[in-house]
Amino acid sequence: MVSNEEIINWYNERFNKPGYFSKKRWPVTIDTSLSTGRYVWACETGDDIMKEYFEKFQVEPQGFDFLKYWPIEASGLSIFALCTCGDDYEEPLPLTLKMLAESARAGKWLYD
Repeated sequence: MVSNEEIINWYNERFNKPGYFSKKRWPVTIDTSLSTGRYVWACETGDDIMKEYFEKFQVEPQGFDFLKYWPIEASGLSIFALCTCGDDYEEPLPLTLKMLAESARAGKWLYD
C-alpha cells in the first residue's frame, strides 16, 4: 500500500528540487497543492508530474481531467495536455498530494 510519506518523498525527489539561489526546497505536506496556492507548477510541469505519477504508482488515469487543475488552452500533443496561455482562463481546482496518495492506494483516479 502506498503511504502518504511515499508520495511526499517521490514528489520531493523528482520535482521539489532545492532552489538555485536559496538551496532550499519548497515546504511540502500531504495537503500541498500542485495547481493552487503559493507554489504552483506551470501546466507543462504538471503534465510531466501526472504522467510519471500514473506510471510509477500504477494508477488508472481514467476520469482524470487535467484541465480542472490547469485550466488553460491545450493542444493534443500530450497524453493530458501541452499548454499555451489562453484568453478564457478559469480558476484551477486544488490538486493535492493527498489526492495522489488516496488514488494510488485505490489504484485508480478518485476525484473527477
